[in-house]
Amino acid sequence: MISPLTQPIEQIASADILRCGPQASVREAAARMMESGCGSIIVMEGDKAIGIWTESDALKVDFTDAHSCKQPVAEVMSSPVVVFPHHMSVHDVLGQFRQHNIRHALIEKFGHICGIVSLSDVVLCQGTEAFLGLKRLDAINAPPVTILDGSDRLPAALACMRNEQLTAVAVQCADGSYGILTQRDVVRLVAEGNWQASLGEVCTAPLLGVPHTTSLLQARRVILQHQIRHLGVFDQDNKLIHIIGFRDIIQSIEHEFLLELHGALRERDEALLQSRQSLLLADKVFEATMEGILITDGGGTIQSVNPAFSRITGYSREEALGKKPSLLKSGKQPPEFYEYLWRCLRVEGSWQGEVVNRRKNGLLYTEHLSITAIRDERGECLHYVAVFSDITQRKQAEERLHFLANHDALTGLPNRTLFLEKLQSAVEQAAQYNRRFALLFIDLDRFKLVNDTMGHHAGDELLVRIASELQRIAPALSTVARLSGDEFTVLLENIDTVQQVASRAQNLLDAISTESTVAGQGVFISASIGISMFPEDGADADALLVNADTAMYRAKERGKNNFQFYTADMNARAIERLKMEYSLHRALAQNELEVWYQPKVDLDTRQIVGAEALVRWRHPEMGLISPAQFIPLAEESSLITAIGEWVLDTTCSDMHRWLVAGVLPGRIAVNVSGRQLKYSSIVDTVSEALHRHGLDSSLLELEITESVAMDEDSGVVEVLRRLQALGIYLSIDDFGTGYSSLSYLKRLPVRGLKIDQSFIMDLHQDRDDAAITEAIISIARSLGLDLVAEGVELEEQRQFLVAQGCRAGQGYLFSRPVPAAEFEDLLQHRFA
Repeated sequence: MISPLTQPIEQIASADILRCGPQASVREAAARMMESGCGSIIVMEGDKAIGIWTESDALKVDFTDAHSCKQPVAEVMSSPVVVFPHHMSVHDVLGQFRQHNIRHALIEKFGHICGIVSLSDVVLCQGTEAFLGLKRLDAINAPPVTILDGSDRLPAALACMRNEQLTAVAVQCADGSYGILTQRDVVRLVAEGNWQASLGEVCTAPLLGVPHTTSLLQARRVILQHQIRHLGVFDQDNKLIHIIGFRDIIQSIEHEFLLELHGALRERDEALLQSRQSLLLADKVFEATMEGILITDGGGTIQSVNPAFSRITGYSREEALGKKPSLLKSGKQPPEFYEYLWRCLRVEGSWQGEVVNRRKNGLLYTEHLSITAIRDERGECLHYVAVFSDITQRKQAEERLHFLANHDALTGLPNRTLFLEKLQSAVEQAAQYNRRFALLFIDLDRFKLVNDTMGHHAGDELLVRIASELQRIAPALSTVARLSGDEFTVLLENIDTVQQVASRAQNLLDAISTESTVAGQGVFISASIGISMFPEDGADADALLVNADTAMYRAKERGKNNFQFYTADMNARAIERLKMEYSLHRALAQNELEVWYQPKVDLDTRQIVGAEALVRWRHPEMGLISPAQFIPLAEESSLITAIGEWVLDTTCSDMHRWLVAGVLPGRIAVNVSGRQLKYSSIVDTVSEALHRHGLDSSLLELEITESVAMDEDSGVVEVLRRLQALGIYLSIDDFGTGYSSLSYLKRLPVRGLKIDQSFIMDLHQDRDDAAITEAIISIARSLGLDLVAEGVELEEQRQFLVAQGCRAGQGYLFSRPVPAAEFEDLLQHRFA
C-alpha cells in the first residue's frame, strides 16, 4: 500500500490558481482572496509568476498608515515563488515547506505551471487518517496560547503575531469568553479597511475548542465540519491552553511518518536485494536450462534467446535477434493450426502443444512448446515467452512402440489389433455412405508341411514373400494384414460389383501360387480364400470376419487353391463371371470372335448404302453369346481396347476385299468405346489400319455413344478432332438417350446422328415417341447433320421417317445383323 505522504504532490494539488497583476493594490488582492477563499494569490507578469502574496504577508500591512493598503502588491509580495516538480512526494514537499518557512508552492509539469499546493491540502488529503489517529492533542508539542484583551487595538495584535510568528491569537472578550484573530481575519480587515476597531469588535467569536484528550483525527473532523483552520484546546479545568492550526497537526505526525518511511525504505531495500538475487538466479536458469527459451515483443519480433535455443535449432543468438519465430517454420502445420494458436494467445493468454519445426540445417524436429503472453496493467501485450523442448527422439520411440503394437514383427503388415480397428472403421463408413466392401480371409495350403520339413526359418521366409506379393497385388487404399501364423486378410473398400471382388481374389491366388525358392529349395504353395461382403454377409466386424473364415474352410473342402463367397448364389455368379472373363481372354487368342454386319439402307429406295460392323462371340461350348453379356465384362476388364482394335482391323480387311470386288456399298461404321477414346492411342490405331489395308479414310465411319461424346473433361473432343483431321466420318450413336447440350453438340466434329431404336419402336402408335423423333430430325436438319434411324422393323415406321425427312435407317425390316459371308452375298445380289 502506498503511504499518503509518499504519493506525488500533483495528486493533492489544486488546479485553480488565484492570480493578479503586479499593479493590483494590496486591498484588491486581499478582497480577491476573501472572495475565492484562498490563502494566497500569485502575482503574474504575462505568463510568468513573479511573486506570491499570502495571509502571512498580510501581517506586514501597516494599519496605522491608510496608504499601505493602496500600494501595489508587487511591492510587498514574497519573491521568487517556490516551484516543485509534479512528481515530488508529499513528504518531500513538507520538508521544503519547513526549510523555506512557507505554506504555499506552485506545481510544474513538463515546463508549465499546473497547480498550487498548500499546507492545508496536505492535512486535508485522504490517507493521513492512519497517522492522525495515533496521537491526542495533549501529546503534541504545541506552543502556549497567546491571549490578548478585547480592548486592544489591531496594530498591537499584528505586531504580536509578527514578532512571535503566530498564525492566530486568542482574544479575551468582556464577558469572559474567548474569540480568535487569525491571519485570514487580517486579510479580511485589509480588504474591508476596518483598521481602528478593537480586537473584540473584529475577532471571530466564540472560539471553537475541544478537550486536550481529543485525537488529532477528531480535531481535524471538527475543523472540516466548521470550515475553520484553527481550534482551541482546553484542559480538564476548561482552561484554554493552546490554539492549534494545520502546521501543528503536520508537525505532530511527521515523526510517525518518518518511522513508517524508514520502515518502507528498509522493506524497499530488502525487496530490491531479493529482486536482484532473483534476477541473478533467473539469468542463471535462463542460461543453463535445457529447454529452449525465446522472448519476443508484442509484435512477434525476437528480442532474446537462450543457449538451449541455439543448441536445439542451430541458429545463433545473433542470427535469431530481430527475426520472427517463423524462421523455424517447417510447413508441416496448416494455416488453420496457427490461426487457432493465435486465437488462444489473444483470448486465454497462453497455448501449449506439439509443433514440427525445421532446424537451420534443414532437418525436421518435434518440439513441445508453451507460449505465454506477458501483459501490462491495461491488458496490452508487451512480450511473448516461448519455452520448448526437443521431443523428436521420444516421438520416434513412441511411434516405433505404436508400430510394434499394431504391426506384425515378421512381415510389417498390420496385425489383428490394427486390422480389427480398420475393419470396424470400414463398417461405420460403409454404413454411413451406403457403400459395399469385401473382406478376404486367406489361409495358405500345406504351409505346415513347409515348416515341418524345412524349418521355421524357411517358413518365415515364405511368409515374408507372400506378404510382399499380397501388398503388390492388392489395389490402392486396400488393407493387407497378417492375423496369425499363415492367415492373412485383405480389406477391399468401395466395391461396385461382386465380379470385381472375384477378379481380385483370383489375382491374389495366382500371385501366391507361383513357384518360390525358399532356403535354396523350390516350393509350390497355394491358398484358400473365403470372402464375405458388407452388408450382405454381416452388419458388424465380428460377423464379417467369422463368415469370411467359414467361406475359407468351404474353399479348403472344395480342393484348396480356390476362393469361395460366403453367400452361395453370389459365389456361383462370381465364378460364372470369372469363367466368362477367362474365356473372353481366350476368345481373342483363339479367334472365337466374329464381325457381323447390319446393312444401312436408303429408306425411300431400300437400297443398301452402308453397314454397321458388330462383334459376336461364338463360344465352343456355350455357342453364340450376346454382346449384352460380354461387352460390359470387356469394359470392366479393359479387354474392350484389344477387342475394339481387332474389330477395326477385321472390318478394314473385309472392306478392302469388297472394294477390290467392286461391291462395297459405302461407309462401314465401327463402334468405338469410351475407354478406347480416353486411354488408347486410337488415332494411330485407325491410321495404321487404313494404311495397312489400303483404304481411303472416307470409307470408314466411327460411332461414339452420346454419353462419351458429351464428356467435356476427358479429352474426348480433342481425340475426335484428330480423327476428323484424318478424314474419318464421325457420328453419335443412340442419340436422345443421354443429356446432350445442343450448344456443346454444335461444337463437336461429328457429321451424323443415329436415332436410338427406343424412340423408333413405338413411334407409329406413341405420340410422345413420334414427337421426340420429329424433334431429333429437326435438330439434325438445323445443325446440318446426317441421320440414321435404328431399329426400323415396321413399314409404318419407315413411312413416318420418310415423311419427316429421315433418309437412312437400319433394322429388321431390311436385314438382321449377319455374318460377313452372308453380308457379302447381299452385296453381290445388289449388283447382280
